[in-house]
This record gives sequence, C-alpha cells and structure tokens, in this order.
Amino acid sequence: MKEQIEQWKQKWQALSSSDQRALLLLGLFVGGLFIVYGLYSPAKGFFDESRIRAEEASELVQWMESQRPVLARIKPNSGPGKASGTLLQRVTTAAKSNQIAIKRFEPEGDNRIRLWIEEVRYQDLQPWLNQLIKEQLGVRTINLDALPEQGMVSARLTIEG
Repeated sequence: MKEQIEQWKQKWQALSSSDQRALLLLGLFVGGLFIVYGLYSPAKGFFDESRIRAEEASELVQWMESQRPVLARIKPNSGPGKASGTLLQRVTTAAKSNQIAIKRFEPEGDNRIRLWIEEVRYQDLQPWLNQLIKEQLGVRTINLDALPEQGMVSARLTIEG
C-alpha cells in the first residue's frame, strides 16, 4: 500500500504546477458534485416527501376527528341488531328468516364460516346480506354466479363475526 502511495506522489510531483492546479480544481469540482447530487439532493427529496406525507396524515387526522360525532351516532349497541349465539346459529337464523337455503357450510375457526348457496333469487339474497351486516357480521368474500334463469344466482361466501 505504501508503495502505491509513493508511486502516486511521484506522479503528482512529476506534473507541472499548472497541471497540479487543474487536477486539484477538477477534484474539488467532482467532490462538490458528489456532495450536491450524491448527498444533498437525495436528502432534500426525502425531507420534502416526508413533509408532504406528514401534511396528508395531519389532514386525515383532522377529517377523522371531524367524523367522530357521526361515528358516535352509529355506535353499535347491544340492542336488537346484535344477535346472540354462535356464528353458525346467527347465519342460519338470518337465512331462514329470508328464505335462503344454505347448501353447504364449512367452519374456518371460531369466527369465520364459508357458505355455498345455490339457486337463490338475488332479491332474496340482498336482504339477507344486509341483515348479516346489521348483526355486525362481516362478508369477507363473496362470489356470485348468474344462472340461466333470470334473477337467479349461486353464491359462495365467507362470513366472519
């Protein structure tokens, strides 16, 4: 390593003073470019982007705070909208009250169930789904297939409670 440094020193000293000065200025210029475009510009871009994200987050928080009274009015209560029983009981009770025949069901843990419903009128299916939502059950996935008979569908759902 010392040998290489000595070789560079000898090459430097072999240059004329104007070449040494030009090479020194070129090195300072390249170093300045590195500082500006390699360090300062990316840091400034990151800072500006972070500031914009912080402003957007602040606006979102303000909007959420403004919606707090609306959410307080629709806060779920333990009244008639919340049924008791297991998830399967709640789903089947709601299905019976809407004349929906569940062909097959498959529990997925304690709080999720997969259902297959064949040949049901869409006009009967929609109120049943609305009732499930009122009972605070979430429809995680739903696949509807139209049948040849007008207004009839087959459905595959995953419901969680």
